[in-house]
Amino acid sequence: MVNTIPGVFSPLDDFTTGKPAQIEYSVRVSPRAKRVTLKISPPDGLVVVIPRAFKKDKVPAIVEDRRHWIERALSKVLPAGISKEGALPPGSFFFALPGKSFGLAGDDILLHLRALAEDHLVPWAWKVANETGLRPERFSIRNQKSLWGSCSSKNRINLNQKLLFLEPHLVRYVVLHELCHLEHRNHSARFWTSLRDLDPFCCAHRRELRAAQWAVPSWAY
Repeated sequence: MVNTIPGVFSPLDDFTTGKPAQIEYSVRVSPRAKRVTLKISPPDGLVVVIPRAFKKDKVPAIVEDRRHWIERALSKVLPAGISKEGALPPGSFFFALPGKSFGLAGDDILLHLRALAEDHLVPWAWKVANETGLRPERFSIRNQKSLWGSCSSKNRINLNQKLLFLEPHLVRYVVLHELCHLEHRNHSARFWTSLRDLDPFCCAHRRELRAAQWAVPSWAY
């Protein structure tokens, strides 16, 4: 369910009508939540997560109270071009991992991104695997919503096609992270030791990866 609330004049206001901006948000009830949290991501916009016993009629006041922070955060994820169908991809785009630009013609942009990932991300991941001596059964491309990568019990590694938009050192961190899961199925001390041996700056890369979603344009979701 999407909700809107009016507010005071702000940079997000509709200058054609002079009316206050409407902040759109969705509410998600989580049985695990202990407090109200605000989450913003390119595909979902603003999501207000509330505990099961929290009264929903209190949410608008919370959103209004955090308006300044919300507007600043939303300004980072608003797409540059919008049509009735949503965000518009450009005619061509420079992808960080291949280090070159590709045309984005065609109706199915997600299918196009998947093909690019198959052609460039998968061979790149195999090169990293060969350097480490850790070899999965296969690398597969997925369009996961919240995971950059995953490793199955059958030693198959899935990589998110959105990794195309990340800097190579972060993609390498994700690949190394999943390769280490071939030997350590959890995030134990041994897992982190193995990852640190392969990537001495893994802790810094992990922190950097948390903000990497902002590098992915909204049309790629």
